[in-house]
Amino acid sequence: MSITFTAKEEFFTFHDPMQDGKLIDRKTEIRMDPLTGETSRIIFDPGAPFTSTDYSELAKQTSGNKCPFCPENVHTFTPKFPNELIEDGRIIQGEAVVFPNLFPYSKHNAVVRMCDQHFVKLNEFTTAMIANSFSAAHSYLNKVIAQDPETAYASINWNYLPSSGGSILHPHIHVLASEMPTNYQLTALASSEQFHIETGSNYYDSLVESEREIDERYIATVGSIDWVHAFAPKSHTDFIGVLNTSSLDGLNDSNWQDLAESLTGFFHYFESIGITSFNLALFIPVSKNSSERVHVRIVPRLTIGALQTSDMNVFNFLHGEPLCLKVPEETTKEVASYFNMSVD
Repeated sequence: MSITFTAKEEFFTFHDPMQDGKLIDRKTEIRMDPLTGETSRIIFDPGAPFTSTDYSELAKQTSGNKCPFCPENVHTFTPKFPNELIEDGRIIQGEAVVFPNLFPYSKHNAVVRMCDQHFVKLNEFTTAMIANSFSAAHSYLNKVIAQDPETAYASINWNYLPSSGGSILHPHIHVLASEMPTNYQLTALASSEQFHIETGSNYYDSLVESEREIDERYIATVGSIDWVHAFAPKSHTDFIGVLNTSSLDGLNDSNWQDLAESLTGFFHYFESIGITSFNLALFIPVSKNSSERVHVRIVPRLTIGALQTSDMNVFNFLHGEPLCLKVPEETTKEVASYFNMSVD
């Protein structure tokens, strides 16, 4: 088995009142994920603008003594880890503060308060701020693994702003670890292992090599990270970064610097098309596995048009079928211009 990019086009025929009743064929393209076989749909883009929300006033109302993550509160309002896991109960690394999530999603769940500033707009994030926060998350995971050898799956997750599901404006990321995988982790692992058995190759390495050769969805290489746009995207854009390591113990500060530099490029692109919110997940195998790689996905979260319609609907939640308004190959050309990097 080699990597194949499979798509099926469907056409719906009707008289379009927007074109004086002309009989037209409107296309929907159904694409299969080359790893899992799961499908997503590229649908017609009506051209309604993405609606960005200005949180500046809300930031004023929720900052300072009203925010548990602001400097005056973070060391008193947030919980602490047991001393046997982390001495003094929290990890403090520059402005980043790592503490337990009061309402955990997993056996191990830390929150990383990224910086002192309460509201950070996309164009205000610095590479140092991002890299330091992910490095602090890495430190937490190392302590978890040392204490709990049953841990097999880890991830670092970022919900930026309320549109993404973020409940606090103050920038923060979630760090999860458990012996139980999420559905994505389980499916990706099983599929990549099957690919390795059948081909003798690593899926993620093969993906990057194929996308470089095709040169339709390859974006850039930023240090230790190769970036491509997903063939079958999970949202209106879906950027996949493949790191040069297969497990937690291979990660280092250079990876976090490369990730931070990459994200600032994506943030500039998001701003240019009216997107201010996103979800990010970095998937980290705990044990070395020849079929896996540490990899990251970042997708936008947004509202559309005058009604501020959600980007998520019954297809996403109940059919498990992502919808995408933007053609991945066109998005790739747009975003690549924000990366002044040459291919290594």
